Amino acid sequence: MALDTTLLQYTTREKFLPVLKNNIYNKTRLLRILMGAGRVQDWTGRSLLWDVVAKKHQSVGLFSGYSTVANQPVNPLAQASLSNANYYATVAISKEEMKLNAGRTERLIDILKAQMQNAESTLKDLVATDIYGSAATRGGMNIINGLALAITDTTGTYAGINRATTGNDYWHANADATAHTLANLKDPTSTSYLPQIMYTMYTNCSHDESPNLIVTTETVYNLYQLIAQVQNLTFNNEIANLGFGGVQFGPGVTMIFDKYCTASYMYFLNTNDFTFFVVPGANFDFDEDEGGSIWKQPTDQLAKLAHLIFMGQLRLDAPWQQGVLSSVGAS
Repeated sequence: MALDTTLLQYTTREKFLPVLKNNIYNKTRLLRILMGAGRVQDWTGRSLLWDVVAKKHQSVGLFSGYSTVANQPVNPLAQASLSNANYYATVAISKEEMKLNAGRTERLIDILKAQMQNAESTLKDLVATDIYGSAATRGGMNIINGLALAITDTTGTYAGINRATTGNDYWHANADATAHTLANLKDPTSTSYLPQIMYTMYTNCSHDESPNLIVTTETVYNLYQLIAQVQNLTFNNEIANLGFGGVQFGPGVTMIFDKYCTASYMYFLNTNDFTFFVVPGANFDFDEDEGGSIWKQPTDQLAKLAHLIFMGQLRLDAPWQQGVLSSVGAS
């Protein structure tokens, strides 16, 4: 049994875990782009607390001669706050499996490989789905605050700041819920022509910086690709080498599709405003006991268990530089 446990420990840590972590980042499209842009950082402290500019400066204007000028500026800063989201996936192997396969190293590794692949795909699905979600909690527990929560216009609270509060102008994202039908998206004479509404949203989001990433569904992406071919719009072969489909919307603006993106949605993102914070030792890592062991023996089961965990959060600093079209090709 000790030999088998040592085998599990070594194989899990050295063979499977590095591959699993890389696969989760590489196969989760937005995370892959943020990782490549250096926007994945370690988490420090109990919660994410940071100052953001949420209000427009009030003490500005014109003067002439001895006219009175405002001398008590309103503090434009507000403190944003996010709590860490915690995810886990359990990998297990029973004593029966270990006993029946004692001395059959390849068989034990195959059992473990199947468990790891299943844990990887399930955990990736859960995290990737929440990245596009609109909730802050589920079942009373914190989850990743997704794009649908962070990128809205004048309603809702994100990171503890209420957009509906007067003055929080810079916490308003650019949102268009107009129903753009598939027929109109294809029609160059329509105000809902896909390239036209995309350029409009892009310019609406362009302030200090402009969006550098557009994320949408496969259906809308394919429609844009078709229009691009017909209209001879530019494709960027280098972007396609990311390992998934990508086209060039404009200079420095990548457009991709993601199957986890909410149906009929299209997001315009400035990735410089996002950070994916991860807790060291819990970045899709296995939980270790005080002795450094990954595999643990439950008191009420004849099995060994290992818990894969993630602790972190997705943070957006500048909602006003992001945008969303939420009804693209809905009918």
